[in-house]
Amino acid sequence: MCFAVFIGTDEELETGEFVPKETDIYFEEISPEQNEYLRSKFSKQYIYYVGSDTRCSCGLNFYSAEFDNPEWQDNKRSPQKFIEFIKERTEKELLEYYCCWEGDWEEDPEDFEEININNISLDKNYFGLTERQFIIFRGIDLE
Repeated sequence: MCFAVFIGTDEELETGEFVPKETDIYFEEISPEQNEYLRSKFSKQYIYYVGSDTRCSCGLNFYSAEFDNPEWQDNKRSPQKFIEFIKERTEKELLEYYCCWEGDWEEDPEDFEEININNISLDKNYFGLTERQFIIFRGIDLE
């Protein structure tokens, strides 16, 4: 079973596809079936699936405690690119994020958080992937 990460944005994103050994992160438009279940969770107009270097969202998972572990070095690329993407996006808008198991899109979030992405780093406190978690990411204060 794979994780599925979805993000909500105010603006359309460039979509892509997985290319082995080249892709760090990419975005796909969601299917009508996914939209049926996810639309009520997001306030943003556009919802995208986030893929990683593993094709699915699982490659976005990382544990900061493993940052210096030689066996985890190849696992840093996608999470680091995801942090960079969120930081860039939150310079102009709040970003909504929902993580669930693939196919469990209808499940309601159980954990809600608001995170200032500027306080997150891969080596210290990366948020990782948690089933049924909804996060609002902010960068600068947009109020």
